[in-house]
Amino acid sequence: MARLNYDVIICGGGMTGLAMAAQLAALDLKIAVLESRRPTAFCVLDNFDLRVSAISPQTIALLETLGVWPRVEAMRSCPYRRLRVWEMRDFGDVTFDAAHLGCEELGFVVENRLLQLALWETVEALPQVDIHCPVVCSKFQRVADTVEVLSEDNRYFSGRLLIGADGANSAVREAFGIGVRGSQYRQSCLVASVATELEQQDITWQRFTSSGPQAFLPLPGRHASLVWYHREDQVKALQALEHNELAERIMAAFPTELGAVEVKASGSFPLYKQHANSYIQQNLALIGDAAHSINPLAGQGVNLGFQDSTNLAEVIKSRVSSDRDWWSRVALRPYQSQRSLVNGLMMHAMDGFYYGFSNDITPLMWARNGVLAAARSPLISRRVMRYAMGLDRLPNTFFSR
Repeated sequence: MARLNYDVIICGGGMTGLAMAAQLAALDLKIAVLESRRPTAFCVLDNFDLRVSAISPQTIALLETLGVWPRVEAMRSCPYRRLRVWEMRDFGDVTFDAAHLGCEELGFVVENRLLQLALWETVEALPQVDIHCPVVCSKFQRVADTVEVLSEDNRYFSGRLLIGADGANSAVREAFGIGVRGSQYRQSCLVASVATELEQQDITWQRFTSSGPQAFLPLPGRHASLVWYHREDQVKALQALEHNELAERIMAAFPTELGAVEVKASGSFPLYKQHANSYIQQNLALIGDAAHSINPLAGQGVNLGFQDSTNLAEVIKSRVSSDRDWWSRVALRPYQSQRSLVNGLMMHAMDGFYYGFSNDITPLMWARNGVLAAARSPLISRRVMRYAMGLDRLPNTFFSR
């Protein structure tokens, strides 16, 4: 039986796990990434994937530092320079513009597969990192001051630190008895990849209706990703329609700003949230969806995962440089305290938006009208957006001029 020794074992070769590996490689640690499936190669003729993310400037800065972003640009991505939020009852309408913030764009929309592929190609070239794929993990255990992972093909991986980056249904989290708190929302989400009648748009928008939000995310050329929140039964019925019938329903329900669309692909998923009771144990840390799953309302899930990886890398770096036990629970506590707080606040904020805007209760309608009206203030909108984009830190900039 093969036994492979590393400093760090990362279970999960998705976007967050690969970003984690790239950052730890800079500390000259020996790293193993265990993943069950390699991302497929890119072809310019490929259809657009259903799973896309709105990448913030903070995340792009990280990807540039790691040498990943040029690989993304060599494939495909779409910048957006404006962000519009409004209600169908015209109680409020606010547009954020990159020009008002002194930026070229507010962010980029990128297909998840292509971002993972760019990270994979970057990490695969690092001498400090071994990507083992395909690997399916079957057992996790602590042995003295190490953690061991047994794969289904009878390979043992041993390391000082195990990082769970294996998604919302994390096998790592479950194996070490870390519980989660969370709940299901009363809606599902329909996602559609569409061809658009209108020329390339530089805007992403979100409209709130009594049945749930609707969103538009631009993609290169005359393409876009549409997101439609609705009751579970309604999403199921929409998903069962032929593409031409679904296109008709979308154009009837969505704002006229959308224009005519042709549905290329569609999918759906239930809405839920969950937060791990702890991000750390001795020789163990959770990042990304393994630690927290957030309502995708503002598209912050992927960005939060990248922020987890950066924070954890900084915490480990501070201990490695002084030859202390960087894998211990004590060493990992700053990561736990910092990221659990920030991610928890973001989850509550998204709940506030979700429940506050998806109903017709009169007091809440007036309250959210006030929120949108305040957001039209140049000072407030500038500060809110710069914080959301990761360009400012809230404690230092939001409460002072």
